[in-house]
Amino acid sequence: MSLLDILAFAWFCLCFFGYAWAVRYGPLKSRRGLVAAVNDRRLQWMETALKRDVRIMDSQLLMSLSSGNAFFASTSVLVLGGLTAMLGAADNVKDRLEQLPFVAEAPLVMWEVKILFLMILMIMAFFAFAWAFRLTHYVGTMFGALPLQGEAGSDKAQIHARKTAQLVSVSGRHLNAGLRTIYFAIAGLAWFVSPILFVIACTLVTAIVYRREYRSEAFAILDT
Repeated sequence: MSLLDILAFAWFCLCFFGYAWAVRYGPLKSRRGLVAAVNDRRLQWMETALKRDVRIMDSQLLMSLSSGNAFFASTSVLVLGGLTAMLGAADNVKDRLEQLPFVAEAPLVMWEVKILFLMILMIMAFFAFAWAFRLTHYVGTMFGALPLQGEAGSDKAQIHARKTAQLVSVSGRHLNAGLRTIYFAIAGLAWFVSPILFVIACTLVTAIVYRREYRSEAFAILDT
């Protein structure tokens, strides 16, 4: 591995783990963003569901959340299978891609390292999506235990609705983590071309994720 590759990987770690740390524990933790705005709406959703006698629409929404998480989890497994096949034919892939004029030449072991790098990211994404999917089942249990409409004003009902909304938020946080991992995995494809392009791709992904979370039109609408 060349010095440029090491620096590019270090920059990826700084962008990927640094942004996650900044959101959960660092300077962005206290800053209101899209996640906080959506969490407020989730609480509003559960408080409104308490007042509904028939909650079929809410059940459909929960099924939609669950199916979305399942879709991303299954997609991660499919991509992981494709990368495994690519690892088995790394020499053939290397020879074909290096025929392109803009792809930098590298030893075969370096190509295998890059493929393993993408596989690790997809495994991380799968675990995030699978846990989010499982949490939606717990949300369904909590939702089924919501007090009846006549008890909507009680403290017990409000506490239960708040906990249900918090569980939905935890599921959404893991879904966001899985999606962010896929974003950086896409940036990792640039590493096959050039470590410099990999650095640029990681920087762009970080900027895009930050903008969508804190400066997007969706955040402005939901935070109104």
